[in-house]
Amino acid sequence: MSVRAQELVEHVNIRGTNVSTSFLAPSLLHVSIVQSFGLPNANGQAVVDNHNVHFRFDPNNEDVVWVHAYKNGPTSEGEEWCVLL
Repeated sequence: MSVRAQELVEHVNIRGTNVSTSFLAPSLLHVSIVQSFGLPNANGQAVVDNHNVHFRFDPNNEDVVWVHAYKNGPTSEGEEWCVLL
């Protein structure tokens, strides 16, 4: 019996799409998911629905993208933030 790595890792649901939480076994998705999630920055990352989503475009097939995500942790009440404009 064989088991694929994608079946062993946890997934999160982001905008109706299940995305892997493991960078060792990322989800292989169609490149049109970038329209739903938004364009990544220069490092291949985007923040979508309180998740950091990492994109890696496949060099051999321009129709697919490798994606993994992790949920941003809540900040503690003791932390204070200052935003300079």
